Amino acid sequence: MNHRRKMTVFATILLLEATGCAFNPSASIQKSTPSVEASVAPLVQEGKISLYASEEKNGVYHNIAIDEGQGEQAQQYDWETVNNPGYEPMIHEQDLNGDGQAEMIVITTKGYGTGVYISEAHVIETKEQTEITVEDALAYTKAHVSFSVVHQSGTASVKATVTDQPAVELSLKATDKNELPQFGNIIDYRLDEDHTLTAEVAAQLADGEAVGTAILHYQWDAGAMKVSRITFEAVAS
Repeated sequence: MNHRRKMTVFATILLLEATGCAFNPSASIQKSTPSVEASVAPLVQEGKISLYASEEKNGVYHNIAIDEGQGEQAQQYDWETVNNPGYEPMIHEQDLNGDGQAEMIVITTKGYGTGVYISEAHVIETKEQTEITVEDALAYTKAHVSFSVVHQSGTASVKATVTDQPAVELSLKATDKNELPQFGNIIDYRLDEDHTLTAEVAAQLADGEAVGTAILHYQWDAGAMKVSRITFEAVAS
């Protein structure tokens, strides 16, 4: 895991509201020539694919245009990504739906700080130039993972329960026993070595300490990227 994905990152906090990654493609896509007033040079370039931004405000690029180097109009999307070096968008090409043609996966960083890293995954079906809905990792995690304090033999422990899976006991300090972890400040999307889209959603205490991670695996389902499997791992003490 590189510096983009450390559980605790730079001390300067840039925490933006995490709104998830589910989109209405018809509302989020605009066709236009790329305006590069905010980023004359590409934000990032991968092969023939370049990303530009038409607006920069308060350290965040808005309205990201994808130029595929084919001399056609660029597609512009209502995305956001921070402008800090080391947090540039990541571009992947992978056949996610098995039709023999690669989709484009763009992972942007929406916010970062101490105990904070929020990314978003965007999937483009290149044949039709449409954005594919990605099921919201945070909402799915909150719906399928819960925490509880279990009292047994005079001791108390905190356990994470995932739908249809055995409970996972967490290693928490005695002073933390009545504090339940929360999700929301670390949402890390990536394309794994087996070419599947994955998201990690950290469970943290109030001080930002991560005590566990929900791991979500995505697959193509009825024209969208949906979570096919979720597991939970405790952070070793």
